[in-house]
Amino acid sequence: MKKGANMKKICFIAPSGYGKSTAIQLLSEKYPLKNIKIASPLYFLQDEFYKFIGKSMKGEQDGELLQFLGGKIRKENPDFLLKEFEKSVGEVENVSLLTNDDCRPPDYEFLKKLGFIFVEIKGFKHQRVDHTLSNDKSALEWQNSIPCDYVVENFGNIAQYRENLFNLMEKIEVEDK
Repeated sequence: MKKGANMKKICFIAPSGYGKSTAIQLLSEKYPLKNIKIASPLYFLQDEFYKFIGKSMKGEQDGELLQFLGGKIRKENPDFLLKEFEKSVGEVENVSLLTNDDCRPPDYEFLKKLGFIFVEIKGFKHQRVDHTLSNDKSALEWQNSIPCDYVVENFGNIAQYRENLFNLMEKIEVEDK
C-alpha cells in the first residue's frame, strides 16, 4: 500500500483515562495502523529529562512535566509540534488506519485539514498509573470544545468496547463510500 492510499485518519477525543490508547490497541487487532502523537517530541524530552536526573519512568507518564513542556514549546514556537506531526504523517505507509489520541483545541483545524475525522469516547475514567498526573484544570487538558464526527461508548467491559469500536469502523467505512 502506498503512502496515504485509502488510509483512514481518526483522532480520538476524551479525557485522560477514558480509553483512547485502548481504542487504538483494540483496532490494531483488525486494522494495520499507526498512532502518531502530536506530543511525540514532548515524550522524547520527558525521557531525556529523567535519564539526565538518573531515574527511570518504567513506561509511566509525567503529566505535569508534559504539560509544562507543551505549554513552553507552544509559547516559544507555536507551530513546532504541528509541523513535526505533519512530517510524521507524511512518512506513514503500509497502514489502513492512522490514529491520533492527543489532539488539543488549538490543533483541531490543522488535523481537520489533514483529513482526520474526530471520534469522542464517552465513558468513565479508568485507573492509570502515571508518575505525576497532569492538571485536569488546564485549558488544554480536556478537549470538550472539539467538534466530533462520531461517538463511541466505553461504559462496559473490554469485549463491549471492542464491539462498539468495530461497529463504528464499519459505519465510517460505509459513510465514506
